[in-house]
Amino acid sequence: MTKIYDIQSIPENILNDVGGKARGLHKLIHFGFTVPDAFIITDIDENDSFNKAAEYYTAKQWQTVSVRSSASVEDGDDYSSAGQFATILNVNGTDALKKAIQECVNSLHSRTAEYYSKTFLNHAEGKMTVVVQKMVEARCAGVIFTKAPMRPGFSLVEAVPGLGENLVSGKMSAQQYRVRKGKVEQMPEHPILSKEEALNLGEAARRAETLFEKPMDLEWAIDQNDQVQWLQARPITIEESVTMNELDCSLDNGNSVLTTSNIGEVMPSAVTPLNLSVNMYSLDWGVKETYREIGCVDTEVPPYSYICSYYNHMFFNMSNMYLICHSVFGSTKETMDISICGKVLEGMPDIAMKNRPALRRFLNTITFLKFVFKGDEAKKGMDKAIAALKFDFTQDMHGIYKQIIDNFPALGWVQYYHYRASYYSGGQSNFMMSMVEKDFANRTEMQSVIAGCLTEIDDFESANVLRMMRSLAKHILMERPDAVCFDSKQLADYMVNEASQAVKSEYDDFMSKHGHRGIREMELRCPSWKSNRESFLTNLHSVLLSCNSGETAVTKHWNEYAEELLSHYSGSKRKRLEGYIAKARKGVCYREYTKSKVVYALDLYKQAYARLAELMVEANLLPDTDCIYFLLQDEVGQLLNGETALIKKAIARRRLFAQQSALKFSDVIQGIPQPMVPKKADENATEFRGTPVSRGIVTGKARIVRNEEDAAQLQNGEIMVAACTDIGWTPFYNIIGGLVTEIGSALSHGIVVAREYALPSVVNVENALQNIHTGDEITLDGNTGTIYVIKRNQ
Repeated sequence: MTKIYDIQSIPENILNDVGGKARGLHKLIHFGFTVPDAFIITDIDENDSFNKAAEYYTAKQWQTVSVRSSASVEDGDDYSSAGQFATILNVNGTDALKKAIQECVNSLHSRTAEYYSKTFLNHAEGKMTVVVQKMVEARCAGVIFTKAPMRPGFSLVEAVPGLGENLVSGKMSAQQYRVRKGKVEQMPEHPILSKEEALNLGEAARRAETLFEKPMDLEWAIDQNDQVQWLQARPITIEESVTMNELDCSLDNGNSVLTTSNIGEVMPSAVTPLNLSVNMYSLDWGVKETYREIGCVDTEVPPYSYICSYYNHMFFNMSNMYLICHSVFGSTKETMDISICGKVLEGMPDIAMKNRPALRRFLNTITFLKFVFKGDEAKKGMDKAIAALKFDFTQDMHGIYKQIIDNFPALGWVQYYHYRASYYSGGQSNFMMSMVEKDFANRTEMQSVIAGCLTEIDDFESANVLRMMRSLAKHILMERPDAVCFDSKQLADYMVNEASQAVKSEYDDFMSKHGHRGIREMELRCPSWKSNRESFLTNLHSVLLSCNSGETAVTKHWNEYAEELLSHYSGSKRKRLEGYIAKARKGVCYREYTKSKVVYALDLYKQAYARLAELMVEANLLPDTDCIYFLLQDEVGQLLNGETALIKKAIARRRLFAQQSALKFSDVIQGIPQPMVPKKADENATEFRGTPVSRGIVTGKARIVRNEEDAAQLQNGEIMVAACTDIGWTPFYNIIGGLVTEIGSALSHGIVVAREYALPSVVNVENALQNIHTGDEITLDGNTGTIYVIKRNQ
């Protein structure tokens, strides 16, 4: 039976059933806040209720009122349901009141409300209470968040002239006042609120937060008598706790030197929350374990000490990496800088660390040299770690998640053995560089010659990707010469319905060896070639286009570069350098082999999470499979255990992800990273410099490549300009004439392959994507690291 209560007189025993709006207003009144007169209608039976409500309204002698839905599923701690149910303003007269109440009741079963319930509430049924409230003749109105997004410690007051509905409906932009400890951070130009009003609103909001015992979102209005009226109070929901910086590293890195170098090559741009908690955690654990084993640390080091994230972008913490320089003889800040950043970080300090006692450093050095000289141990250890990974994708969703957690320690060891191989590879290259650098007046020339020594390496894992793909393309063309004109769909049809058994076997062989690779292969959200056939066929198509141009010519063999280095020396010194060159070449093999295994292990995780997402969608725990990548690994488990509020958090994070991905950071930063202000391209500049990593000079049209769709447009002889490159891009190396990247090093995985194909390449070209445009005619000088713009594309 319908019941009507004044807002301040709702019985305690039904308070939890009248919806968030009614409950919030009731509590505000009892906490001493000024709230416009209102009454609620519960247990609505359409005919009887409307008449009772009209009689109650008439007896109040009110004129203009607002009529608001207060559904039982609305304005909870986890879900706001904001905008899902009806609010009707400026209602006057009994007929208009009845119509407004009907709209509120109908909104409980609207398409948007039902979709919201399906998406977030697992089809939960709600009950509708309606709030009828005297309209405030507002001079201005707005909302307050007691925790300002992205500004810890501040309250955010938003204000618009007139009714606050203009703000919450999105029809009008608000003025913002950030308030903290009796101060307004910055008053807007032509302010709607006085400073005193903004401070009073902020102070009242903080009092409400204390009384409600949780962060709050409050709606307010200031009437024509300058009296503040409070119109709504609801908890800040789980969605609203999501900000650009929600997952930032919590450690104190205020003085640390951070860099995107190296880590930005394998995971460029922002990475998903799932990847932060799986891949980044295991990457950091791998570094931590090597430092513990060498003897750099004595106590447990917190997670994300060596690899950290800000704005979902990943950074190496160089300050913590420098600890090895104080723990091992012969290791210096400069060598560490070069190993990770490819250059010495001038002006970036090695902050206040003391050297370990001499005996301790001596013992640590012995352990460290085992890392540097025993690359075969890293390879064997990697094989053992990979063998420990076991998945059964036929299990139910709880079984698959248990396997994910059970296998997680093995993933850390996979990363550890890749670091071991990198120590061997980097150590031998550093020995070679330190031995010859004083004999080269030009450091750029030295880097170029050393890079040349690391080409034409037998049994080179990453280069074999392209060799096998090229072989497959040639056999396809032998059967179907016109395949060079196929698009990806036609190529897929051919592979399924027309290809010979020999071609299919070669395809299967490729997938068994390299199907785990792909574009952005270190991101869990990006499927491998084996799981994304279309992506692979796009790459294969580029190789088909290149086959008519014949084999890539090697203009200068690796032993000629080696002789260029060796010619400066004789006797034992020459012999020692010969040994370093041979070991550096072997180190490249070890490093590329273990990198491939890291990607293989991550692909198992990709498959596990993809299957888990499918099962969770079937169980109505996720609205779509993509949502799983915007939860942390622990949160996936919490959602499986019934914490459905996390669905909304995932959707909110995904909405922010495009903004995070668009951010760019300096390659080296001291302190907490802040996004760079985009620089305007210098249209008058015609010369740009970087680091040469693969020799040769080429002139051609530039092609800016930001994604796979851009890469598919590459034409023979064009020069590819990208932020960075990984193995997934290498099939396009068959058709391009040169490569320019904004970040990278001589040992970047994609660059190592570029050298195998004698592809002139320059890395670390600052703002290349802004300063060079598709269609510009440019000359790339891989000997000096210089890019010349010959003619701008008009």
